[in-house]
Amino acid sequence: MSTAAQRLAEVRKSISDILNYGQSVQKDGRKLERAELGSLRMLETQYVEQAAREAAAAQPRSKQIRLSHRGKGVF
Repeated sequence: MSTAAQRLAEVRKSISDILNYGQSVQKDGRKLERAELGSLRMLETQYVEQAAREAAAAQPRSKQIRLSHRGKGVF
């Protein structure tokens, strides 16, 4: 898994936690504020694009060979 894909998974997990458990959690008089949902959505968009670029770069490209119709060889 690429770096961007790992980060994307972490961001999506954080978004899921906020949707399931709320923006903030209180326990024993302590309060935990999670990251802003809007910021996480922006990061998600960036990481989706970056992961797609990394995946495309990892794919081998096919070679294009042109043969002359006069039989003079490969260009």
